[in-house]
Amino acid sequence: MTAAERSTLPVAEGSAALMIAPFHLSDLAQLIFRDIAGMLEKQGRAEPHFAQHVALLAQRLEQIQRFQAVLEMTGDTCTSTTVRKVDGEKVVTEMIRARPEVAMLSDAMRHAQSLLGELMLNPAAAMKIASGKKDAPGDFDDF
Repeated sequence: MTAAERSTLPVAEGSAALMIAPFHLSDLAQLIFRDIAGMLEKQGRAEPHFAQHVALLAQRLEQIQRFQAVLEMTGDTCTSTTVRKVDGEKVVTEMIRARPEVAMLSDAMRHAQSLLGELMLNPAAAMKIASGKKDAPGDFDDF
């Protein structure tokens, strides 16, 4: 069944109630949860046992937004200054490092990408779902 055929299927009444956002999600994460649940409902794949998985994806997408906002305000690096005494003299060294949010953002993005794949909400998964489409029979089918 192709994606176009699946989109014409009627959605069962009350399917919105199947995907209930967990109470521990923040307001933003609940909005993201509803958005993802809506996508799954349109595809006819909203199931109650996906709720925790969708909640985890919503939390990760919220974290991505938060980390990006911090990095836009403060930059990707920070400087630390160290003062030491070497042979009785003060030696000041500065070290430029990546902010911790850079690694946290990278980890959150990687995890979100993985969760999108598991929920089959990325382009590669969409191609797998739509792979049921076949060409019309032709003269060269015997080869």
